[in-house]
Amino acid sequence: MRAIYLLCLGILLFTLPGCKYFKSTHPQAGLPEEGTTGMTDKSILNFAAAIDRNLNDYKRQYSLIYQSGDLSVYAEKYSAHNDGMLYKTYTANGTISNTVKSYYFKNDSLILVKERIKLMNEEGGIYKDVRTYIRNNVTFKIDSRTASSAEALRTLPYLPVQAADNKYPEDNYVSDIKGINDAINGTDKFDMAFDNISTYPDALYIMLKSKKQPSYRASILVKNKDAYIDSLLNFPSLFKEGKLKFKWKIEDNLSIYVPVADSTTSASGLNK
Repeated sequence: MRAIYLLCLGILLFTLPGCKYFKSTHPQAGLPEEGTTGMTDKSILNFAAAIDRNLNDYKRQYSLIYQSGDLSVYAEKYSAHNDGMLYKTYTANGTISNTVKSYYFKNDSLILVKERIKLMNEEGGIYKDVRTYIRNNVTFKIDSRTASSAEALRTLPYLPVQAADNKYPEDNYVSDIKGINDAINGTDKFDMAFDNISTYPDALYIMLKSKKQPSYRASILVKNKDAYIDSLLNFPSLFKEGKLKFKWKIEDNLSIYVPVADSTTSASGLNK
């Protein structure tokens, strides 16, 4: 039960109050959605599979890894001109639970949400895949499979999830997508300010905290120092509560600082 609670809490880190169905903000959103209205579950899966196969050709954007208590969250966005788009979120609570959630779009319309869930407890593990099919902003099918191991899960077929009174529960996908974009862009509750720079015998971390939600934090591992880092180390009070500008990459589930190319450039003035 505690694992399920923590998993739900992790997903909520991305969500915000909003409309129940995902509605496109594209200028032509009021027009018929050509190419999506007649899609079936099979054609949706084929379209999503094509996106997965071509991800290396898509533009990739990604967030820092954010923490709130024992939970961590991370987001990615893959996009191509006049083509499909994919958002992904990763939430984890150590070895207790983790979820990967994927949102597939066509013509600015959400058509598929896939979830891969892993829960661990004293009795062992629960592995679950869920697929939610969406057409004209309405869920028309859900299927899933559950097993006690990842290996067993891959061998199982998906089984339909029956809708209550021929209607599936409403999901707040607008909030999900807004939360993902905020995480990637560092806005709203993911607008992070400099807190401190922590030094350890074998590690150095830039520590950030949310301006709106102080419990939301991010740590960035510094492997190689430059003038920017020297400024943070020597004059931390000048940057306290300010917004830092820097580049990072994601490796081995860590946000890692990317040194400034011109190492003679001071960080002074870059925290605006």
